[in-house]
Amino acid sequence: MIEHRKGITIAVLLIMAPPLVTLIATAHQMIGTGGEGLIRASAVIAPPAPPTASKPAAPANTPAPATAAAPASPAAAPAAAAPVPGRSALDFSASRPDWEGFLRGADPEAGKQLAANGKPGAGVQACIACHGPAGITPTGGIFPNLAGLSREYLAKQLADFRSGTRVQPLMNTVARALTEQEIGQVAAYYGTLAGPPMHVGEFGGDAARKLDLQGDGARALPACANCHGLRGMGEGPLLPRLAGQSKEYFTDQMNAFRNGSRQNDDVGVMRAFSQRLTESEIEALALYYAGPPPKPK
Repeated sequence: MIEHRKGITIAVLLIMAPPLVTLIATAHQMIGTGGEGLIRASAVIAPPAPPTASKPAAPANTPAPATAAAPASPAAAPAAAAPVPGRSALDFSASRPDWEGFLRGADPEAGKQLAANGKPGAGVQACIACHGPAGITPTGGIFPNLAGLSREYLAKQLADFRSGTRVQPLMNTVARALTEQEIGQVAAYYGTLAGPPMHVGEFGGDAARKLDLQGDGARALPACANCHGLRGMGEGPLLPRLAGQSKEYFTDQMNAFRNGSRQNDDVGVMRAFSQRLTESEIEALALYYAGPPPKPK
C-alpha cells in the first residue's frame, strides 16, 4: 500500500514538474529584462562607423607647415546621430495597386473621346471598333461587353494587359500605348455605362442553374453567385458581371483559366474552379449567363 502511494506521488510530481519549470523560467526572464526580452529598443545596436584613413606622420626634422588659424565658433556643432536599424510602422502598411492611382481624378468625358477616336498617333484604334458604341459588342464573339463592368475592374484589367500579367496580343499592344492617365479615363468612362439587358437563366439547363445558385460542395465548388452576384450581376468592384457576356467570350476565358494561359485571378481561384468543371458544364454556364443570342439587324 505504501509503495502504491509512493508511485502515485512520483507520477504527480513528474506531471507537475515541466509546467513549474516553465513558469519559473518565464518569471526569471521577465524579471531580468523588464518584460521586453530581446526586442528592447536598447538592444538594437547601431552599426560601427567605417574606419577613417589616418594620415602618415611627418618626419621629425620636417618643420610643420604654417596653417591659417580657423575662427573660433561660438558653439561646436553636435555630431550627427548614427541611424539605428529596425522597423517602422510603415513597414506594415498594406500596399495599394498601381491602377488605383490611374483612376484618381480620371475624367470620363476624356475617356469617351478616347474610346470613340482611339489614339492614331500611337497606332491605337477606337475602342468602339471591337466593343461597340455603347460598350456592348453588337455581334457577340470573343470581344467582351465593357458596359456594366466597374471602373475598378476595367482599370485593373488594362493595367494587367499593360504589364503582361494578362496576355492577349491586341490588348497588350493597346494598353502599352496608353498612358496611365488614359487608362484611368477609359475605365472611368466605361464604368458609367449600363450593362446589356439581362436574360440570365433562359438557357443552360438545371446543371448551370445549380452551379450558379448552389455550387457543388463535393468538388469544393462554391456557388458562382457567391462572387459574381445573383444572376451574374457582379459583386463588388473587382468581381465582374457575367450576365450578358457572349457564350464565346465566357467559354474562351474559362478555358484560358483552365489551361493557365490567363493567370491574373487573385490567388488562382478561377484557375482552380475552372479545372474542377467539365467542358459540358462550362458550355452550360456560358449559355446560362449569355441568354438569347443577339437579334440580327
